[in-house]
Amino acid sequence: MRQSKEKQHQPQVGKEEFGRIFHQFIEAQAQRALLAVIEREVDLLCGPAYEPRGGGYRRAGSEKGRVYCNGQAHAVTRPRVRQRDEDGVERESPLVSYQMGRSRRHLNAEIMKMAEGGMSLRGVERLRRRGFSASTAQKVWVEESAKGVAALRERDLRAHAFYGLMIDGVVLSREVVVIVAVGFCADGTKMVLDFVRGQTESLALCRELLARLARRGFASATERLLAVVDGAEALSKAIREYFPGAQVQRCWVHKERNLHAYLNRNDHGECSHLIDRVRKAEGAEDGKASYDELEKFLATRNAAAVASLQEGGDDLLTFHRLNVPATLNVTFLSTNLIENVILNFRRHTDRVTKWDPKTDQVERWTSSALLLAEEGFRKIRHHRDLPRLLAALGGRRRPPAPGCVADSTLRVADPADQTSSTPPGAGLRASLPTLSQPL
Repeated sequence: MRQSKEKQHQPQVGKEEFGRIFHQFIEAQAQRALLAVIEREVDLLCGPAYEPRGGGYRRAGSEKGRVYCNGQAHAVTRPRVRQRDEDGVERESPLVSYQMGRSRRHLNAEIMKMAEGGMSLRGVERLRRRGFSASTAQKVWVEESAKGVAALRERDLRAHAFYGLMIDGVVLSREVVVIVAVGFCADGTKMVLDFVRGQTESLALCRELLARLARRGFASATERLLAVVDGAEALSKAIREYFPGAQVQRCWVHKERNLHAYLNRNDHGECSHLIDRVRKAEGAEDGKASYDELEKFLATRNAAAVASLQEGGDDLLTFHRLNVPATLNVTFLSTNLIENVILNFRRHTDRVTKWDPKTDQVERWTSSALLLAEEGFRKIRHHRDLPRLLAALGGRRRPPAPGCVADSTLRVADPADQTSSTPPGAGLRASLPTLSQPL
């Protein structure tokens, strides 16, 4: 019995050893092929060895170099070539093939994937101990994440037909707050529009975000824009300044939390049940009836709870007054959609222990994290009912003329209105993965 187990184990060890030898052989062959290409380039420039053809190029010996193969750095001895210019001065002539073999561009994407998967910089160093140190991985991360800022903020928003947007803020530290905007397209898709950084969720910061969207061509494809917010007064006010006819819907999830703060724990269940009826109601009539039932219940429990409910005003029933199918309520009666984006944001940045507002660290991490979250976006639930919603918002507008920056209802905030200490355009740049160092 013992002998049979040993026989089963021995072939497995042999396979592992064979696999290691095979990969070593492939790496060695790749190095030889690269050196052969470099030698071929030298022959084309200088002619065969010991038979120089002239033309301004000559062989200049060799020196130690480094190339990358299969994610690992390998020491090589590479030839040198010098070129004589028209003035008779000789200079080192770089070899294209060697530069290609030395380039790490094809490995940057691999490092970014490791970072996005939660691997720390030290983890990258341990995995690629012959290819990248932690400092090198950090440089790659900084360079590549900076590209994410441009990728997010340079997208032309005029190419999309937006009918709504959702805005919410995320607190990173006592000194850093990020406000994120997500847009809804007429075909049911969603996309991250932009973000802005500041110290507080102020009116000036909200204006800065909307002004940036305006410059990039964001405009409502319907007569009225649907905007979903968490209840912050600054957000609602800024949206109505830029979109005078905007239909602002307050989040019922946030309102539910506020109401629970005024009620005894024994009343939380009934309160949530009545709010759930409001969120499932279809049309203005059913929505108002469910709202009245909730208000009556709160009146028997706590006057402060009633005041909190009434504070939301008509914005709590905005979507109901559009008289559209209740199948869309799940998306537009709360900010859960953008809350999920922020949740993914925090998962990718949970190892950042210090946010530095004096650098572009926040911008790089934020944009990278938002782009990662956007990769998982799907169409909104029951998007086949969107034509009813678009019609309720005033129908589709005629597309703006090419080159038009924004819709006529959109105004760029006047600099005099900027009451915050945050200068206009000082938006941040971004967050992404989960590296162990704050960079």
